[in-house]
Amino acid sequence: MRAVTVLAAMLGVISLGLERWPVEVAFRLWLPLGLGMGSGVGIGVGAAAFSLGAPDVVAMASGVLAAPLPGAARRSAHRRQALREASRWPDFLAAVRSRIATGASLPEATRAAARHLGGRFLELDRGIGEPFATSMARVRSHWADPLADRVLTTLSIAAEVGGRHVDSVLSALASSVGDELRLRRAHDAALTQQRLTAGVALVAPWAMLGLSIATNPTAADAYSSSTGTWIVAGGLVATVTGYLLARRSARLSEPPRLFS
Repeated sequence: MRAVTVLAAMLGVISLGLERWPVEVAFRLWLPLGLGMGSGVGIGVGAAAFSLGAPDVVAMASGVLAAPLPGAARRSAHRRQALREASRWPDFLAAVRSRIATGASLPEATRAAARHLGGRFLELDRGIGEPFATSMARVRSHWADPLADRVLTTLSIAAEVGGRHVDSVLSALASSVGDELRLRRAHDAALTQQRLTAGVALVAPWAMLGLSIATNPTAADAYSSSTGTWIVAGGLVATVTGYLLARRSARLSEPPRLFS
């Protein structure tokens, strides 16, 4: 099946942009699992379309469109997890402030709040005996999160400076974090329709093409010609480019890491 062979070669190039999960295999070679998953899905979809009578170029286009799905699913799951973790920072800071109000020091309040929230915050309660600033720097480096950089660095500096201004610093930090999270939630909600529109614009032409080929043998013959091949290839480039541009315009840029 020459269509599947060509499809595999195309996916080998396109899937290089997917997120890579390296795994160790025999002879100490490293293969990107994301590439393998994307290629497998794309080849499977392309082969299924080819077996159903789709022209070669349509089968290849189907595989190319399906290849990024595993990487996109992983990135979406990672983004949702990051948003869930970020939404817990206001509760964490509120717990820290409440324990400081009872007379606890900032390091003690931080560890107590971490135990209270659980999850990944328990990492802030580890390293008993090491300096508080060292503990915060270790967690900050491990999480590699811009928001965590800001919060943990502020806690570290506030613990060193101390004094009666600690609560006001934490109050300002909590307000800043809360405002940023509300802004991002509002942005995501406002652009949900734009993302859905981009997805429909990507899928609809190819769904119509598949329906046309499945119900009209003449259409299948037309797209098997050289002119039809160029039309499908041009349509693939146009729809993918438009989708990527629409998604990019609907994305809120991530703040850079100020502390590593």
